Amino acid sequence: MKKALSVLVLYCLLACQSKKDPVDYVIISGKISNLDSKEVSLTAINGEFKKQIPVEDNGIFRDTLRLFPKVPYVLSDGTHFIDLYFENGYDLILTYDAKHYENTLKFRGTGSALNEYFHVKQKKTIEIWGGDAEKVYSLKEPEFIAKMQGLSNALKELLKNTDSIPEEIRKKESRNIDYERLIIYSSYLDSAHAEFTNNSNFKASEKITGPLDSLAYDIEEDFNYSKRYRSLARRYYANKAEELSKKDSVAYNTAFLETMKNISIDNIRNALLFNGVKYSLPYSKNMDADYQSFMEISTSTYHKKEITASFNKLKMLASGEVSPVFTDLENHAGGTASLSDFKGKYVYIDVWATWCAPCIAEIPALKEMEELYSGKNIAFLSISIDNKKQYQAWRDMVTEKALGGIQLIAENAWESKFVQAYQIMGIPRFILIDPEGKIVNAKAPAPSNVGLKPLLNELLDI
Repeated sequence: MKKALSVLVLYCLLACQSKKDPVDYVIISGKISNLDSKEVSLTAINGEFKKQIPVEDNGIFRDTLRLFPKVPYVLSDGTHFIDLYFENGYDLILTYDAKHYENTLKFRGTGSALNEYFHVKQKKTIEIWGGDAEKVYSLKEPEFIAKMQGLSNALKELLKNTDSIPEEIRKKESRNIDYERLIIYSSYLDSAHAEFTNNSNFKASEKITGPLDSLAYDIEEDFNYSKRYRSLARRYYANKAEELSKKDSVAYNTAFLETMKNISIDNIRNALLFNGVKYSLPYSKNMDADYQSFMEISTSTYHKKEITASFNKLKMLASGEVSPVFTDLENHAGGTASLSDFKGKYVYIDVWATWCAPCIAEIPALKEMEELYSGKNIAFLSISIDNKKQYQAWRDMVTEKALGGIQLIAENAWESKFVQAYQIMGIPRFILIDPEGKIVNAKAPAPSNVGLKPLLNELLDI
């Protein structure tokens, strides 16, 4: 009997060992040639995962990660953005030349076929779109609709003819292609066509508004999968908040928070709430109240942790607090500059970029201020957050527009330490610092704002 029992126990042990534990991780690796950066970032579209992956001097990188399943990701080297999708057990290898990305990106390993599809789809979209937004958005409505429908048809044909795509993903992708068309419709409808054609009276027909009005904005599966569906949902609920703000004559932030309360699906409510508060809190006139409302409405531990960290940093940007600093930023005139170089002077900082139309619109007023206060105890600094791909555009624009003051460029665009420390979520952004390096105003008036001149006159005792 004891011998039989021993055999049974041994059999059970062997049987258990033969069953492998389910794999709950993915491996991503590869080689990027001609990469200036020493790391790449992998970000989940749900905003709840972001990791910097080190890249060796020879361009090789590798990491083993536990990720959210069935959620798309974006891999970025600071210039290029690669859509990726993982299932547990994937061992994905990618290679490309950073100077010739479009024609050199290759995938190997588990999951390569699906991720290759996303890259081919991106290339097909660029090919049909043509790369000229002004030309597309200036089209009359029938031609615009035809072009967008043609793009959708071509992408669905690509999807149909691509093997090795799991059926679950194929269904989501088919709907996602429709959402991609609708988000372009929304841009055409909201402002793009009117701006590019200088026709402020433009009203889109039901052929464009109808699909947007009839869309269901509470499909959790699509919200988790599709970046475009997320964008459509953000637009829909932002419009509802705007309507509530006007109807009840309350501040938009108040109306937005009230709108978020009424979203029944936790995942959608939490994500939209987090995205809205993350970008609005730095500009809030009632930051404490907005923060408390967020904490009451959100049920996401991760989001609460992130917003609390942001809130605490913002509290450190109050008037009289010591300013975050920047060091050794490239100076257009040559050499580098650090904030400490201007100690003893007031410093008025303009954070901008060459692609930012509102930033460029402030240039004439900024030049006037620089001339008006020339010789006074104030330095005017402009810090560009253009990325590496836009570096030459920055150098050219400073020269061509004869920009004055001290022209610097941040070391890592939006991810610059100074930009992050000031919680800058939108530009232009203006900052005023006193001669001791303390904050006068972390959200100073713009050059075109009538409040700037009296403020500077008072500080400079003019």
